[in-house]
Amino acid sequence: MKALAPLLALGLLAGSAQASSPDAWAELHKRAAAACLKTSDLKKARAGRPVDFEDKVLVIIDGLWPQPHMKNAPARFACLYDKRKRTAEVAELPN
Repeated sequence: MKALAPLLALGLLAGSAQASSPDAWAELHKRAAAACLKTSDLKKARAGRPVDFEDKVLVIIDGLWPQPHMKNAPARFACLYDKRKRTAEVAELPN
């Protein structure tokens, strides 16, 4: 039985990794990108490819500063979307 324990653990891990459908992952990433775009408040904002972590999704947002004094300067934000709370938090990245 001891010899089977590592194989059994691998089987359980493999099963849990496949528990979500591709459609469910796509919906999560779509929701994360939409929340990040809204939270960034940038003009002409575009979301990069989401990177999935255990409890959060990272999305890079590129766009233009909306304030008149910024004269449409480019901006880039890193956004963390909390899967459980369904909230987004952004931080400016250096250009």
